[in-house]
Amino acid sequence: MRVHPFIEAEKQGGRNVKRACELPKVSRAAFYARRRSALGPRAVRDGHLAARIAEVHQHSRGTYGAPRIHALLQR
Repeated sequence: MRVHPFIEAEKQGGRNVKRACELPKVSRAAFYARRRSALGPRAVRDGHLAARIAEVHQHSRGTYGAPRIHALLQR
């Protein structure tokens, strides 16, 4: 379970970060360290892939679905 998005949502909603961290037993220091850190390599690759998928979909004028986009990206 990914708890950091939950804690971030609580923070954005103006609620207590300390309490949001206590519920899933996450330290506030770990939450803030993760928040400051750069994206990992997997997240960077996923971002590039998502951009490429959007580009292919837009180029097809929205007609290509997942199977065609997957086949095109495999080539």
